[in-house]
Amino acid sequence: MPLSPTRRRPARRRLVLALTAAAATLAVTACGGGGDDTDGGSGDSSEPLTFWTLESEPNRVARTEANLERFTEQTGIEVDLVTVEETSVPQQMITNAASGTLPDVVDHPMVMTSRWLADGLLDAEAAQEVVDELDPSTFREAGLGFATVDGTVAAVPTSGWGLIMHYRKDWFDAAGLAPPTSFENILAAAQALHDPGNQRYGIVLGNDPGHQVTQQIFEHFALGNGCQLIGEDDELALDDERCVETFEFYDELLRNYAPAGTFNSVDQRAAYLAGQAAMMPQGPFTLHRLAGLEDAELANCAECAADPGYLATNTGIVSEIEGYHGDTAQYGRISNLGITVDADTENAQELVKYLVGDGYTEWLAQVPNGMIPMRTGTPEEPTAFVDAWQELNMGVDREGTLAEYYGDDTVTELVDGAQNFDAWGIQQGFGELVGVLYELTTIPAAVGDVQNGVLTPEEAAADVQQQLTDELELIGSAG
Repeated sequence: MPLSPTRRRPARRRLVLALTAAAATLAVTACGGGGDDTDGGSGDSSEPLTFWTLESEPNRVARTEANLERFTEQTGIEVDLVTVEETSVPQQMITNAASGTLPDVVDHPMVMTSRWLADGLLDAEAAQEVVDELDPSTFREAGLGFATVDGTVAAVPTSGWGLIMHYRKDWFDAAGLAPPTSFENILAAAQALHDPGNQRYGIVLGNDPGHQVTQQIFEHFALGNGCQLIGEDDELALDDERCVETFEFYDELLRNYAPAGTFNSVDQRAAYLAGQAAMMPQGPFTLHRLAGLEDAELANCAECAADPGYLATNTGIVSEIEGYHGDTAQYGRISNLGITVDADTENAQELVKYLVGDGYTEWLAQVPNGMIPMRTGTPEEPTAFVDAWQELNMGVDREGTLAEYYGDDTVTELVDGAQNFDAWGIQQGFGELVGVLYELTTIPAAVGDVQNGVLTPEEAAADVQQQLTDELELIGSAG
């Protein structure tokens, strides 16, 4: 039976409260998409649009709710806001499709776009029309590239972030270490700075077998080492020697230089905020926390009591990582807005155009350090959105911009990195398989098996290769 989410009614809008991961096998009900009402666009639809967002933190929800109020004032189109956990959204989409209650617009990671299009859940033509109307040249090429399936933009790219290596500049400088830009430098620094007796660890890595951060970090390292999901002959290539090397590299860091236990992204942050880790690969969502701008996650390192922004001052970032063979790469994650096949199409298109138009800067303001704009400006003002983004406050309980705490060079590195984001398989036409890879957390499970001695790196690479070969056959037979 589908789940009926709890609702409250603010003065001008209905807000649907967050669905938890525990509800992943259930559906969002009656607030589903516009169904047969596809003649919208006038703002007088009898049913409000339903918009699913992955941004569920209370301050972000409040900003989005206010943003949608302005959209309603401009258009007369009402919107129900639904917050959905990223780990549960794949199953929720499938279940809601079965019950005829898809949302009208869904915020989602790029790895799901091809998957949902293949499953018949997204209206690619509607998304392409939005991009064409706004002008494709106003979007970053990487954003459109990762959202394009069979020559059509299947969802509208909004923002992105690249995985970065946070590192303690003060510790590195004191030890005379080079920044962690390569496998060799990372291993050297991890060895030199690992001091578990004093609760200092060379690195804190994701190793949770059910958490996507493990996949993201592994993929970041793999790309830098020239390990690709798909080889030059359009065949699966995860049993390649370079992928085996990546498993070996990851396992060496986990076994020898990381704290014991299971770590997801929150656990990683906690260790780094406590001053217990020399390095932490993760997305840039932590940068405002290191600056002491969010009370819920304040830094508690020894020096942080006297200076809440100590870690921001003493943290450096590295975007691209070089593996053992001279390749360099940065894993990037782009968020897209998809219009579903059950949507009130014209009204849904108006909402998407607003969220990457008049309401775009406010959308990015939810968490600027983790939402680099994929639309840079308008035809009249080509850099308008990037310029506005750089001035946004990244704090939650206190104010501060990225440039104020990290300097213009860091801002430039984050922005420039967005031009060259890399990720497995999507642009080679294997986006549906990548969606399956993330849904099944195949790589995180293999990382855990290697760390626990169940598989060797060679066996893990071969096992993942076989699992995905089987999945690819299933996709082919289904098609």
